[in-house]
Amino acid sequence: MIKKQYPLDIQSYDFKISTPVQLRFNDLDGYGHANNSSMQAFFDLGRAAYLQEACGSDFYKSNKTLLVVSYSTDFYRQVHLEDHVEVRVAVYRIGNKSISMLMTIVNLDNGEICAVSDSVMSGFDKETQGSCSILPQWRSKMEQIEGRRL
Repeated sequence: MIKKQYPLDIQSYDFKISTPVQLRFNDLDGYGHANNSSMQAFFDLGRAAYLQEACGSDFYKSNKTLLVVSYSTDFYRQVHLEDHVEVRVAVYRIGNKSISMLMTIVNLDNGEICAVSDSVMSGFDKETQGSCSILPQWRSKMEQIEGRRL
């Protein structure tokens, strides 16, 4: 049982965006489970899927983007090669220049949460190489995905 408090109730929250993860041999360590750096890569897959859904397919080509500026990960269960897992993603806060995102890796075979990542992304302008405000269309789409005002 996970006792840590997160910004969302990870046990019951209806995550709207999920991404299946195909485990590969190179994701495993000598003990036969996904190593921690691979787990971070799984979270990146989920983050990318969410941002593509919320910001559109041209998101990475735009001068305005989002950069991960902070993340914290808690590991709860091992993930093995034969496990079927997915990353579930939710945005829970949008400020003027930042977005807070919570992600879980869930074992689909037994419903157990294997890891949780809480991260902050900052708006970034590639042209000026400085921070920028969160674009209104991003905010609007993320609120639409989450089904509530953020």
